[in-house]
Amino acid sequence: MNRVQTAFTLLLTTATFTLQAQQPLPLKKITVFKNGSCLLTREGKATVKDGVARLPIPQEVLFGGYWIGATGGNTVQSLSFKNDKLEKKKAAKEFWQLISGNVGKTVTVSVGSKSNETVTGKIVSFERQAGIVKLKQENGRITYLQTQNIFQLDFSEDANVNFMEDSTFRMVLLKPEKPANDINLQQLSMQAGVNWVPSYLLKIKDDKSARLEMKAVIENGIEDITNAETELVVGSPQMYFGMRRDPITYDYLTTESGVDNAGASPMQALSNAAFARAARADKAEDAFDGNYSTEGEKTGDLYIYKIGKVSLANRTKGSYPVFASNVEYKHRYEGVIADKTNYYNSRFVDNNETSFDVYHSLEMKNNTAMPFTTAPVMVVTEKEQFLAQDLLTYTPAGGTVGIKLSKAIDIVMRNAEEETQRNDSYKKINSYTYSRVLIKGNISINNLQSTEVTVNVTKLLAGTVLSQSDGGKAIKTGIGYDNNPSSTIFWEIKMPVNGKKTLTYEYEVLYRQ
Repeated sequence: MNRVQTAFTLLLTTATFTLQAQQPLPLKKITVFKNGSCLLTREGKATVKDGVARLPIPQEVLFGGYWIGATGGNTVQSLSFKNDKLEKKKAAKEFWQLISGNVGKTVTVSVGSKSNETVTGKIVSFERQAGIVKLKQENGRITYLQTQNIFQLDFSEDANVNFMEDSTFRMVLLKPEKPANDINLQQLSMQAGVNWVPSYLLKIKDDKSARLEMKAVIENGIEDITNAETELVVGSPQMYFGMRRDPITYDYLTTESGVDNAGASPMQALSNAAFARAARADKAEDAFDGNYSTEGEKTGDLYIYKIGKVSLANRTKGSYPVFASNVEYKHRYEGVIADKTNYYNSRFVDNNETSFDVYHSLEMKNNTAMPFTTAPVMVVTEKEQFLAQDLLTYTPAGGTVGIKLSKAIDIVMRNAEEETQRNDSYKKINSYTYSRVLIKGNISINNLQSTEVTVNVTKLLAGTVLSQSDGGKAIKTGIGYDNNPSSTIFWEIKMPVNGKKTLTYEYEVLYRQ
């Protein structure tokens, strides 16, 4: 006897539609964007019955994103949208579902608690709304039971662990222009629910070159994808209506309240990660040395990676290689010195030296034929030793991008300032009298490395720069405080081995008396 108790475990089964004529058109191509949306292209033949072809409507189609047309000499006369009920097979996870799936079979039902009586009989019917099961015993007696009182079920034969449930679907009824038994169709639907996430691996090869590899993780939360051409889009296309759903996906009118809020989260909980990566070499030590590329094309302001045919089940993720290429780089050291004085607000100049960090970065050139998209990048040495993880930002072909590695602990940079002159009642501006203070600053840089380096120094301050040493460039970057602009000074300084350099600058600050 097969005993089924409260803690029974059942296998989930994929929903199976009972009406083949209402299956969607075959998925030919999917174009995935980084904002959780995708464009699905379907092509195929639909059966025409009673003058119409019936197709399911995508549930997450975005506003204005559903289009369907006919090929092969016929055209679409009209489309209408309606709700339809379809039966689908589901795994039973509650007693009422198990009873519903086993009508006609004999079962022993225990009710209330373990000590209560049992009833054995054939399941005649089940009324779901009332939760009542009808049993016919061997003596002909009819018994009705509430499913909520059932403690245990014992079947005299193998129980069916599935049941059929009515589901409501939005359907499109397509009327061809010319009478036909079938019609060739192409359907475009912009939908929410699929996303792609890029990432990079940068492997240093020598002092000037490295190997950059890119992969893409595709998150599928919409439907099973089977052998579909897949494109990944780099860029930010205009999506005026965001993730708002199209009116064809719901059965109420757009004039009803709440429609503007009708939308869907592009990604729900995802699991069952899968990883797919083509073999690049026979030896493990060569796994990250070979170069390869993915076909792509530029379309307007977008770039599309074409990664070939992909199969990916619903609610799963997959990782796919996009390209790997040798790139050129050079070392870059840079430090930013904040405005520690801010005299207009503080009325005080700190004469003490303050240390500021210098960061070691790589300046990498994109010498590939495709852009780099914004994504995390992990940097390792030629011996696979971890160096850093940073954000690689969008870089067009031929452009350069900086990747920060770490603080340069053997390059010391300090900054100090002092007041050199004060002029009371210096100038009158718009009926206000201003005084002036002159401030002189110095930046000391000490290279303790055993190699020559170039350090890029950026000094931020609130005031008007009057002079700067060593070929520095000063620009006004903002309005600042009350007739005092925000200013920035840039230097690019070559530092010899164990060398020391002092940069100087002078600026003025106006303030009201």
